[in-house]
Amino acid sequence: MDTPDYLPEVAREIAEYIGLDGLMRLVNRYGGTVIRVPGRGDLKQVLTPEQYKEFVHVFRNEKLTIPRLSAKQYQLEVAETNRLLQDGFTRAEAARKLQVTERTIYNRQSQQKQNENQSELF
Repeated sequence: MDTPDYLPEVAREIAEYIGLDGLMRLVNRYGGTVIRVPGRGDLKQVLTPEQYKEFVHVFRNEKLTIPRLSAKQYQLEVAETNRLLQDGFTRAEAARKLQVTERTIYNRQSQQKQNENQSELF
């Protein structure tokens, strides 16, 4: 999986194994804290079963600082939206998977197209 270059190293490494969706789940729950793997009892509720299994397998007995990524959160959300749409998800399916509205999906696509068109001007 290609991970965005703008992410900190630990975030890229986590995303390599559990994807951007899994990374976003960890950031939303644990961002800015240190977690011991698999020490957190609620980790199973945060990640999907597949993500949890891979995460624990790769990072067992490690202490990880989960970055907050507050400045990069929107970029991550747009990247995950684009990945789902490129994988053949409809807007409705992507919205359900990401637990957002279809309008949010539309806005993310619209904003990205606007940014691409803006860069062509300069």
